[in-house]
Amino acid sequence: MHSVEQNIEPPSTTLRLLIAAAKEKTERQDLLDSLICREEVGCALTSRGYSVVDLDVTPHDLDNPSSLFLRGANFQNMCIFNLFEGFGSQPWQEADFCELLEKRGIPFTGNPSYALRLCLDKWTLKLRLRQQGISVPWGICITSSYSSISMGEKKWPFPLFIKPSREDGSVGIDETSLVRNYEELQEQLQKKLPQFPDGLLVEEFLGGSEYSIAFLGNDPYEVVGVSTLDYDRYPALTPFLTYKAKWDKESPDWRLCPEDLELPATQKELIIGIGAKAAAIVGCKGYFRVDLREKDGHFYVIDVNPNPALTRDSGFARQYTKGGRSYEDLICHIVNLALKDHIKEAKS
Repeated sequence: MHSVEQNIEPPSTTLRLLIAAAKEKTERQDLLDSLICREEVGCALTSRGYSVVDLDVTPHDLDNPSSLFLRGANFQNMCIFNLFEGFGSQPWQEADFCELLEKRGIPFTGNPSYALRLCLDKWTLKLRLRQQGISVPWGICITSSYSSISMGEKKWPFPLFIKPSREDGSVGIDETSLVRNYEELQEQLQKKLPQFPDGLLVEEFLGGSEYSIAFLGNDPYEVVGVSTLDYDRYPALTPFLTYKAKWDKESPDWRLCPEDLELPATQKELIIGIGAKAAAIVGCKGYFRVDLREKDGHFYVIDVNPNPALTRDSGFARQYTKGGRSYEDLICHIVNLALKDHIKEAKS
């Protein structure tokens, strides 16, 4: 791993960028964010000479892919800037969409379908990382077939953290996600399982600081930055990021903000190494983030995010531009990575 170097090439005069995002009726801010992002990405690309077209992806399109690709039939030299993250009730369709692009040989930005599918299945991801020697929190997956937990309270390493096993964007995470005893666990499982029938992860809660490593590249990876969130600095707030902390500006938890703190060199190198290894196991490409939490001086991977936000005010963009680079450079760099990976795949 090494610091990000500028890798910005001028666009081909015939290349058309289709910026894909979901089109559905929703009030969820995490889903609306992709439309804000599309507007900002489009402006960045246009300012650098790219020809840009918005591509709305609807549920009908994924049921009838031919209708989707007919709209792109006139663009012989195109690349999809992929901001499609599935639909509110069907987040896994983000991988379905990329799989369609892969089968048709259309280049697109970001992660391949297999990485997206694995990252969305948090239980399988957890098992895969553990098998490859990456430390992850102790946990189990409880599905809708659950009726009652028969294990005694002493068997469980309380406090525990509950999150949906097949969601992203912190959907389903709120102040009740942290449970401190057996009764609270039973109560929250009974309440949350009907909302998330695909399953809930119940994990040991790690009370230390949280670290996010942003990466660019197709392995070897380039480190964009490392941010830290020390929850001890916010004793009145929840010691984890809820959905509202990420998406509701009126929430008190909105104050929780990762910072670019100076870390000891050995600690920073260790964190980056763990994050890069986890990403390589998943098969990440393009741009992504790996999140860790610390407990008693040990670091555990808690998530691999293959679709971090790319708005101008996002953490990823902030880390990239911290050293003087521009948001436009970041967006063009992501396009170049997609095109180079497409050429490499075509030759292999």
